[in-house]
Amino acid sequence: MATTANPPSPTDSPDKPTTGMCRVPSTQEKLVRVLAGTVSLTGLGLGFFVSPWWYLLTVFAGLNVIQSAFTGFCPPEIVYRWLN
Repeated sequence: MATTANPPSPTDSPDKPTTGMCRVPSTQEKLVRVLAGTVSLTGLGLGFFVSPWWYLLTVFAGLNVIQSAFTGFCPPEIVYRWLN
């Protein structure tokens, strides 16, 4: 008679990444995302209604998000840590 093996649990092989599981972002991560979206939309609105030079604010916010993805350095997170 053949026995059936239990399916492996995620703790059996810690080296392999798990798929299909989503991590809940921390409060700081949520605040950084809200800030990035707010700065981007503010820059777009000011660029459309006030002066095209305000589009540089949107560019700056986008570049900051990209560099933080590669380097892990995010200035707003430092400010949020100081506030706590």
